[in-house]
Amino acid sequence: MKYYLSFLLSFLIFSAQAHNAGSICGTVLDAKSGISLIGVNIQIRGSLIGTNTDLKGNFELKNIQIGTYELVFSSLGYQAVIRNIEVKENSTDTIIIKLEESFFGLDEITVQGTRPISAASSKEIRAIDMQLKPLRTSQDMLLMVPGLFIAQHQGGGKAEQIFLRGFDCDHGTDVSINVDGMPVNMVTHAHGQGYADLHFLISETVDEMEVNKGPYLANMGDFYTAGAVNFKTKDILESNLIKIEAGQFNTQKYTLMFQPDNGGIEQNGYIAMQYHRSDGPFISPENFERMNIFGKYFFQLTQNSKLTFSAGGFSTGWNASGQIPDRAVKQGIISRFGGLDNLEGGVTNRKNMIVNYKFLSSSGSEFEVNSYFTQYNFKLYSNFTYFLLDSVNGDMIEQNEHRTMQGINANYKFASSWFGFRQLNKIGGGYRGDLIDIQLWHSPNRVRMNDFTNDVIDEQNLNCWFQQEFVFSPKFRMVWGLRHDYFTFAKDDKAGSSLDSINNGLPHASGISFQSVFSPKINFIISPVKNLDIFLNFGQGFHSNDARDAVIGSRVSELSNTWRNEGLSNDQIDTRLRKYNFDPAMRNTGTLPKATAGEIGIKNRLFNKLHLSLSVWYLYLDKEFVYSGDGGMAELSDPTQRLGIDAEARLSILSWLWADVDISSAKATIKNLPAGLNYVPLAPTLTASGGISVVREKGFSGSIRFRYLSDRPANEDNSIVAIGHTLFNASLAYNYKQFTFSFNGENLLNSVWNEAQFATETRLKGEKNSITELCYTPGNPRNFQFGVSYKF
Repeated sequence: MKYYLSFLLSFLIFSAQAHNAGSICGTVLDAKSGISLIGVNIQIRGSLIGTNTDLKGNFELKNIQIGTYELVFSSLGYQAVIRNIEVKENSTDTIIIKLEESFFGLDEITVQGTRPISAASSKEIRAIDMQLKPLRTSQDMLLMVPGLFIAQHQGGGKAEQIFLRGFDCDHGTDVSINVDGMPVNMVTHAHGQGYADLHFLISETVDEMEVNKGPYLANMGDFYTAGAVNFKTKDILESNLIKIEAGQFNTQKYTLMFQPDNGGIEQNGYIAMQYHRSDGPFISPENFERMNIFGKYFFQLTQNSKLTFSAGGFSTGWNASGQIPDRAVKQGIISRFGGLDNLEGGVTNRKNMIVNYKFLSSSGSEFEVNSYFTQYNFKLYSNFTYFLLDSVNGDMIEQNEHRTMQGINANYKFASSWFGFRQLNKIGGGYRGDLIDIQLWHSPNRVRMNDFTNDVIDEQNLNCWFQQEFVFSPKFRMVWGLRHDYFTFAKDDKAGSSLDSINNGLPHASGISFQSVFSPKINFIISPVKNLDIFLNFGQGFHSNDARDAVIGSRVSELSNTWRNEGLSNDQIDTRLRKYNFDPAMRNTGTLPKATAGEIGIKNRLFNKLHLSLSVWYLYLDKEFVYSGDGGMAELSDPTQRLGIDAEARLSILSWLWADVDISSAKATIKNLPAGLNYVPLAPTLTASGGISVVREKGFSGSIRFRYLSDRPANEDNSIVAIGHTLFNASLAYNYKQFTFSFNGENLLNSVWNEAQFATETRLKGEKNSITELCYTPGNPRNFQFGVSYKF
């Protein structure tokens, strides 16, 4: 790691060397109305150098080598414009480009085409959101996804619990999250499958966000069921930055971002650092502290090839009051912000390295290779049940893991024709390997008493895929693809080497397992008139299960076959399996459950002012055995189905005034169970968010926003209800020369609300019997933060 950072630093110094260059800036307008156009693509022809217009229609290409270039301005629904520009030394050329409306034609299909294939995948809408919504933390980044809600229930250090499209995704099981092509989700994680801790991402470094709901694209694999979120970090900073923020609960945050030579379009490097601490509103201070560092450097090897390096990491520690039983507050044992076991908490850190190579050929085809390496550590102390299992010492557990992860992905894009129809072809493949040392301990008061599980895991995933887009006419296109994923799992159980060596009530096994899954996709896009798209989507995706689950399932099958060959009956085999804490049903259930989904959606843009999208969708998820990282065992989950509606709207009221709203409704049920007993616990049923934003480059800007989450079942029969909430937040900023003064208010109405909620069986100290009821982590009361930043 230190060698890589030294290498990165040398590039930063190299990039600081002066060179003969100039800049190009300007504004892109609609030729008929004069309205500024958002998200217009500006590209130097025959190169990878380019940018996009902002909410004001403005763009800037800085530090371009002197010379004459052809700039291509393109946007969906407009005729492309090519402008010859001469870049002069140490000068900035300012231009105004006016685009004429034009219905999409076949000759506009290029390898760089970005036409959406579903109602929720519009890059133009996401670009608007990036500039409208406050982005102070990595949590804010996730909340930009329409219909996505999060909950934090352990001091700010754990990954957030994610809710999307009728899924309680836990910490990421059913939503794929990636940064610069590197997966964030952790397979076979100590706390839960798909654990996606995004806290290594400094929000100020994020340039683009791509959202895809439903499993309709072939290039994404594991955890791509409810959807996927991909973040891309900036290559060039708008300016150097120093930011200081402070607020209630002893909250402090310091951010430094610096690039030499004011950012170059042909090569550039920068470094970003951030320190964040807070005690939270709890009686027992969280003592949360996190430090982040990130560096990135790119350079153009040639005009049409680019090499990018990035490295970064974070380290954090915290204490937590955990999720508390409702009766403990009502009986006056603790206050709402008190705790029953204040030794909950943990430490975690992650270091990442990414190398990306991209090549654009003279024919327009594109080749890209992305490789990554991650080193990760995690230690978490939790006590969800208090004295349920151990009435003397308590039930605190310690989840511990050390991991290395490496991978590579490659893809090739090229255009072709078939019987006169234009095609955009994409083929790709990848590899990911995780080597994990993982344990679950009984550790009352953070002192280890005994291990529940102790494993070394080697998990590998190889994949290949292709996707084709056929353009049959300006009004009709089809996108189809197929993906194949192959997994191998190897597990060395260090707690016991044989069936009789340990019996702590949990299944133990060493061994291997291997499985594969095919995921077909097909999408139809109809464009009957300009600016109106109708989408018909179908696809299958999947999420993997814990490697411990996979190996134990294989072991159950192996033992069953062995004992059957010895002449045992099925009943005798099942009895013997239960003796060793194995569930006999595991031999008939795979660990790569498929999600099958379909969707009908529309997307419309009216008067270049109003952006609308609406989709009606359905998703079926196979049954599976879900491994519980908290309990060290697998639990059967019956198949589930979800039916829902998503709606989005973005309105430019004035050039500086915007309104937005997102509404999502879903009904999630468990198959094979009677009505009234088939609710999916914690699945969101109705969510809404939106706001009014003032966007100005000078003077005042700000927004007032709301988030609504309805009541929802906390258990299968809805006898316990997770209580909904409505929150109002506000932000205000004043820009004066190079300074920005900011104010942020959270929970303006001081609502009493629960952030994380569960139906949990608990027993408090001194209680004879356990009680299953709502346990929750209280949400923050009204609080304010202030900040000042200086750009240079």
